Amino acid sequence: MRNFKLTLEYDGSGFCGWQTQAQGERTVQGELEAVLSKIFKRPVHAIASGRTDSGVHARGQAVSFKADTRMKSFEVQKALNSLLPADIAVLKSRK
Repeated sequence: MRNFKLTLEYDGSGFCGWQTQAQGERTVQGELEAVLSKIFKRPVHAIASGRTDSGVHARGQAVSFKADTRMKSFEVQKALNSLLPADIAVLKSRK
C-alpha cells in the first residue's frame, strides 16, 4: 500500500460540505472517493486535514488516501483531474 497526499481546491457552492453524509447529499469526499474507487477498482477512503461546511470553498486542502498501485503521483493527479467534476481540482499529488 502506498500513501498519497493530495492538495485540493474546490468551489463548495454545489456541495453539502466535505464529509460524506448519511442522507446521500453531494459532498467533496463522496465525489473524490467515487473517482478514486473507479481508478483503483476497489473502495478507497480519503481523509482530509479538516472539514468544510455546506457551500464553503477550499484552496489548498490536504487529503490523504492509501492505494495498492504502482502509479506515480503525477499519474494519480492526471487521472483524478480527468474524472473529477469541474468544481474539484487536484493541485498537487505526492507519495
